[in-house]
Amino acid sequence: MSWEDAAAEAALDEAAAQYLGADGFIPNAIEAAHERLREYAREFDYRIESVIASFQGPEIIEQSDRHFRLRFGWDHEAAPYLEWGTSDHTIEGDPVLSFIWEDRHDPPGWVAEEYKREGGGYRVFLPEVEVAGVRETRFARHALNWLRREVAS
Repeated sequence: MSWEDAAAEAALDEAAAQYLGADGFIPNAIEAAHERLREYAREFDYRIESVIASFQGPEIIEQSDRHFRLRFGWDHEAAPYLEWGTSDHTIEGDPVLSFIWEDRHDPPGWVAEEYKREGGGYRVFLPEVEVAGVRETRFARHALNWLRREVAS
């Protein structure tokens, strides 16, 4: 191995450690994204841990003697909706939706009359529900922007 190749390999190893190490750029960028999600969850009273738990990666998907490419992301079905937001919409059951309408979300009187209590609310069965849209979090873009700022500084 030539000294140029050895130097390039050493530099690439150092870069991988800087990016992927326990306190590297990528783990910190991911934590920034997760904190953005947690802030959003606190603000809107959402449960977000299943989205955070769906994190995949980081993994090196391409590597040569001069560069490497990484991939990471969130594999939860709600992740794109949290990233980009949604407008008001209808969720249709297949054939029905079943969920606990929690007391903290002030179920209307008809819910208490028609359904049984379960946990901290009422187990409802509905053919569809109208839901307000969710504001975009930009949590993944937040991670990438965080990463860009740190690498550039």
